[in-house]
Amino acid sequence: MNILGLRIGHDASAALIVDGKIIADVAEERFSRIKNDGSFPLRSVQYCLEAGGITAKELDGIATPSRSFVEHLFIFFGFPAVFETIRFSTVAPPTKKQEMPVKKPSLFQKLFETPPQEESLEEESQEVRIFVSSQQERFREPYKASWVPELPFYQKPFALAAHCKLYLVEHHIAHAASACFTSGLNNGKALCVTMDGIGEGISNAVWRFENNRLQCLATYDGKTSLGWFYAASTEAIGWRQSRDEWKMMGLAPFGKPHPGALQGFYPQFKDGDCIEPHNFGDFGRWNDHGANHYHCGDAKELAPIAQALGHENFAAEVQRVSEKQAMNFILPWLEREQCRNLFCAGGFFLNVKFNQKIWYTGKLDRHWVYPNSGDPGLSVGAGLMAFYHEHPEQPNASLEDLYKGPEFSDAEIEQILDDRLISYTVHDNIAEKAAELLEKNYVLGWFQGRMEAGPRALGNRSILMSPLHEENRDIINKKIKYRETFRPFCPSMLHEKAGEYLVNPRDALYMVISFDAQPGAKQRIPAVIHVDETARPHMVKRETNPVYYDLIQAFGDRTGEYVILNTSFNVKGEPIVCTPREAIKCFYDTGMDALILGNYVIEKAALPK
Repeated sequence: MNILGLRIGHDASAALIVDGKIIADVAEERFSRIKNDGSFPLRSVQYCLEAGGITAKELDGIATPSRSFVEHLFIFFGFPAVFETIRFSTVAPPTKKQEMPVKKPSLFQKLFETPPQEESLEEESQEVRIFVSSQQERFREPYKASWVPELPFYQKPFALAAHCKLYLVEHHIAHAASACFTSGLNNGKALCVTMDGIGEGISNAVWRFENNRLQCLATYDGKTSLGWFYAASTEAIGWRQSRDEWKMMGLAPFGKPHPGALQGFYPQFKDGDCIEPHNFGDFGRWNDHGANHYHCGDAKELAPIAQALGHENFAAEVQRVSEKQAMNFILPWLEREQCRNLFCAGGFFLNVKFNQKIWYTGKLDRHWVYPNSGDPGLSVGAGLMAFYHEHPEQPNASLEDLYKGPEFSDAEIEQILDDRLISYTVHDNIAEKAAELLEKNYVLGWFQGRMEAGPRALGNRSILMSPLHEENRDIINKKIKYRETFRPFCPSMLHEKAGEYLVNPRDALYMVISFDAQPGAKQRIPAVIHVDETARPHMVKRETNPVYYDLIQAFGDRTGEYVILNTSFNVKGEPIVCTPREAIKCFYDTGMDALILGNYVIEKAALPK
């Protein structure tokens, strides 16, 4: 079964699910080069179909993370005259006396006629509030209006087969599905928590995942949003919401919390429930070349507090509040469910320091955070929810890797280099060559295999350097990334060596959790240990990425430390590079010393030989 997942909106993306397996997953920003691009993910769709070796007519379903019709779907896809729509929602399906709630009148109230009969496929009781409803839709041609997109002659809609279904998956259901159906848990129970700014009126939700079935236990509206609190605080410092929250998290360890300083600006939780909601007011939005800037009114009031405390102390207090309130929310739910397995998704869980804090409580046996947990990961979640609705008997598998984007052969790379008259050398053992350059303290651009999905570079689109010298952190921040000097870097390490560097680690293959560093680790690998003596690791298994594993092993054989400094292959404010051309541009526009594309090595002429 072929299902195309589509996220339409900010951080647009597409994913292809084939028989429950993620074949492709990519954000539109990687093709457009516009960070957080909110355009229709046309090139992402084209790539997913190409990666799967199929045409749109071979799709059995399209799944989108919205319980309402998304207008652009019916512009870019040629749906048949009559097609089946299946809606997943935490809101009960309509009856003769009740209509399905909608946020506002939609264009597609005009574009569709719904026959009077409707089949309700209520999968769970109203107590757990997950509903699936199915109905037949009739498609009409769109009205001609300036605000309705109209494709030029040369851009044909993707033609769909008559049997292709449309799955409308509520925002937080898609988040929950992304975590649960990539967990590999088929027997037993897990508590799943989803938290973000807001999606379709929901900011936080709690789920029970048992025997490969997802049930909703509770939902909470925007007045309970810790994601909005963190975003408003980010804006108050002068940074961009939904993009720069990493900076807040990285700055916090440099300051000291000031309890009470932010009282009244955040929701408060106790015993698993919100006891004091916070009205954040209206949010503003400015679309800037396809990507949104967001504004929360609280930011104006928080800004003088940030100035008075100092940004470091303000960040520390924001992080303290967020951790405390999220713990007050999640831990009681684990107790209620008598459960020691926690699955998480939603942008809030990109906070690696909170993930560390809850892991270190000792109350978890299993802790799984879907690594692409922000809104770009909704494409996968919507697609998986649709698949397991159709095939509930099929076990879900643990996520194998996130290498789901484009790749380029050595022949393609060589042609690109030759066309640009760029000198290079070719090496049969590229891992050994890279280790040699890292031992010399070169800064390397490293471009291999399929591009990673999600916000982290996992050894295929990375900038690398030796972790042995403390000043290397500043070198990359200043000469390569052009960003704030307090920003930390990831240690990529051999999976089996993690215990030598980290305290009480669990599997951390995707850089979504930090750990305390072992005594003495800061002296051994100072460039990748943060000021608070923690590290956000990327543990590498040979079966997942053999070339990158061999590189780390070769560096360790040379230096005694089986760790390298890893950061994403981009400069501040730009998406991670996707193609060799983009890697070459970034290489020559920064202070990198050498670039490795596949088995090809480019070194800058000024380097000493």
